[in-house]
Amino acid sequence: MTLYPAGPRLALREVESEDTEDLLAIYGDPEATRHLSFEPRTREQVQAITARSIASASVTPRTE
Repeated sequence: MTLYPAGPRLALREVESEDTEDLLAIYGDPEATRHLSFEPRTREQVQAITARSIASASVTPRTE
């Protein structure tokens, strides 16, 4: 797991396949997405987002 610089309350890391359920809790929630630029996502859409994020993290040079 790659970790990035962190502060006392925040640590950044790469997305992992195990994050799908946690991302679904946000991306799939109508209240959480109410003011975002997209409608709530389905489980399948979030799985695709997770897979795409994992794949893009391994591209050299990294573009995302």
